[in-house]
Amino acid sequence: MNAGCKWSIRPTRRCLTLLSLLFISPVMANWTPELAAPADSGFRQPAEAIRLFIPPDVPVETLQRLTLELDDIDVTAMVGREGDYAIFVPVQPLGFGQHRLRLLENSADGSIIERGFWRLEIRKSAAFREATLNMATSAELSQRLAENNLSDLPPQRTQGTGSAIIQGRAADNDWQAGVNLPLFYNSNSEGREVDVGEFLMDWQQNALSAKVGHHPISPDNLVMSGFNRRGVSASYSAQAFDTRVTGFSMRGSQLAGFQGGLGVTDNTDQVNGGVVTAYPINRTDASMAVSAIYLSGEAPDTGQGVAGSSLATGGDAWSIMADNLWLEKRLRLRGEYARTDYDFDGSGGYESEKDDAYSLLLTYKPWMDKQVNDQYLDWNLGTEYRQVGTYFKSVASPGSTADRKTARLFSDLTWGGFNLQGQLSQETDNVVDLPTLPRLRTRLATLSTTYTPMPDYTPEGELVTGWMGYPSYSLFGNLQSAKTTARSSADPNTWVDTQTRILGASANFSHDNWSWGINHTWTRLYDDSGEGGTPTTNESRSRSTGLDFFFTLTPNYTLTPHVAWDETAYLDLGYTDKSLLWGVGLDARLIPDQLTGRLEYSLNRAWVTNDSSDNTTDQVSASLTWNAVKSSPTRPGVSLTLSGDYHEYSDAIVTGNDKDSYQLFLRALIGWAGTY
Repeated sequence: MNAGCKWSIRPTRRCLTLLSLLFISPVMANWTPELAAPADSGFRQPAEAIRLFIPPDVPVETLQRLTLELDDIDVTAMVGREGDYAIFVPVQPLGFGQHRLRLLENSADGSIIERGFWRLEIRKSAAFREATLNMATSAELSQRLAENNLSDLPPQRTQGTGSAIIQGRAADNDWQAGVNLPLFYNSNSEGREVDVGEFLMDWQQNALSAKVGHHPISPDNLVMSGFNRRGVSASYSAQAFDTRVTGFSMRGSQLAGFQGGLGVTDNTDQVNGGVVTAYPINRTDASMAVSAIYLSGEAPDTGQGVAGSSLATGGDAWSIMADNLWLEKRLRLRGEYARTDYDFDGSGGYESEKDDAYSLLLTYKPWMDKQVNDQYLDWNLGTEYRQVGTYFKSVASPGSTADRKTARLFSDLTWGGFNLQGQLSQETDNVVDLPTLPRLRTRLATLSTTYTPMPDYTPEGELVTGWMGYPSYSLFGNLQSAKTTARSSADPNTWVDTQTRILGASANFSHDNWSWGINHTWTRLYDDSGEGGTPTTNESRSRSTGLDFFFTLTPNYTLTPHVAWDETAYLDLGYTDKSLLWGVGLDARLIPDQLTGRLEYSLNRAWVTNDSSDNTTDQVSASLTWNAVKSSPTRPGVSLTLSGDYHEYSDAIVTGNDKDSYQLFLRALIGWAGTY
């Protein structure tokens, strides 16, 4: 079979292709191609060749004007021939499901004649349109051969661990289903030796779908944020305004292992609710998404009575949000309002507290697809305002912070290899101005930039590095202040007035066989709290510098030295903490693909200028790995690793703290991965 045969669709640029020479015949006005039946009975496989029978008496002039399209993409250049058949072999396997194949003739008068149109169904088998099963398993047996001067070691010298990840998907007609099941094994586990991780099973048929296991319910909002829990949910999608309705029942706290089942059996640790999302406007140049969420439930929380006690608290919460894109989707407007009714003491004697929160976001892109000096320029400007009430709390947003009022301006500009990001923000607490609480105002200004010059290439396509190699630079600055703007009537002597300044820079340079990088960070903390009350911190100045190298000594040996210097001067206290860390690592492929080794040494010297502390830590680690059996789809891989580390601690102030220790391990790892 010959590839590269092409039918031109432009009569003024016709090319005589190899395929056209095969079918020389008298002029034929009407003819019909035929799609050959699939090789397997009734269905086609992803990589199977597509065969079209062309009548042998179709004239040369007609063949020169033919175009073959697959899913509206011209694939004429990839057509070959085999006898009386035009053959198209996909460059990449086609996806499961329906595909469109079309044969067009561009007639001499400029009209387009559709000579043939077919719908191809790509299937895994006669029973399933799509069916895949992926498995990745590993098991490790570890034996502690020797140790010295170490405490808190597990009593078992032999330990076995393992994992298996099973992923599967099946689909046919109007349904599809999938499963993701991670399993873990630990011989020294105090509970079950075999347990399950964050699993998920999903099912969909037409407009209905369902999920069981760990999964998020909706994008983050004021009442549900970072909430990925175990539970069940069901959704219905309607064509009207692309509406989607979801109901859910999730565990309020995190679940690990088989404990808790599907996450729907504990009424004191459960979150139930529903989400509705619709798109009243959904065009290529503009869109509007409107969503509403309601939830109710309880989850263990830290009670107000005994510190650290587990107490089931919770309540109701709802939110409504509108997210708009206008002006060819360059302008974004997002607004959200939410309200909660939360019982902070659970079954205590206090009533629940009601409060609300809202947020407004505006972003604008002046241009879309704009180029300056042949480099794309992307600029985004934005502003956001958010206020969260003092008693605002949702059981499905455990990490959010209440009693905050925040306003910020931000910008992000990218041009070629240059990127610039900046932000100005102000945040205050005690939004309702309670006299028993202070009010703290925090201001933040950040600016960061990175620059990676666009690479140059020789006419042969090789990278031109120059004496500096291939560089990349970054610079950042951070200015943050915190100040008490209203004292607390309960503690009027508490006053905060601090400022933190941070400047940092880094540069990295890559060469053909080596690379290096340097970074430096300067931090200054000012504390004027003592002028208004009691100082909250000690003024300090910190400097940190690091230098890293990577050398390719030979194709099988690499060397990685590094050094870092840190010091923090406590200006009020009159002393400085200093630290010097340096080390080197050597990676070796002693027998490529069979025997590898690593040797690493590091030294950490830390001391204080007032002679209160002075210690040195030496660390040596080494490993040797033999890949005894290389893994393949039909057999697992086996590797053996002998590893050890030595640790020495020397105290120049209190010599009785000196200590050296070591441990030695032998590990066997068996791994296998397969796809069906």
